[in-house]
Amino acid sequence: MHRRAFRPEFSGCLEGRALASGFARPSMHSVEFSRERFEQVTLGVQLRFSTFARLRQVSLLRDGLADVVVLVPFRREDGLGESIERIVDRMEQGLASGARGAILSAQREVIATIHADVAARVRAGDVSLR
Repeated sequence: MHRRAFRPEFSGCLEGRALASGFARPSMHSVEFSRERFEQVTLGVQLRFSTFARLRQVSLLRDGLADVVVLVPFRREDGLGESIERIVDRMEQGLASGARGAILSAQREVIATIHADVAARVRAGDVSLR
């Protein structure tokens, strides 16, 4: 059962205090994310796409990318998994229409999306690269 704590330091009406107590507070310290782990994510994405290029099984690609994205901090809050799913969907549409380079461009877009997500978190102070 989920309980909500009463927070008297929050000014406003009782309803506003009860609503605010249901939200998680931001953490005071940044999450450390090593450069090695960051490279591991990039190499994992490249490996998943090269495996897809040989086997052409989208379900394996989606599962593999989901396994790699788990390493990225704040992935759920930022909707990183959903962004990658949309990229894979566009890649599938491109392959179905006969577009050349759909796999490579999807791979580059996934890596760029992950890098942009981590960079935004570093700028915000939520993540520190060490």
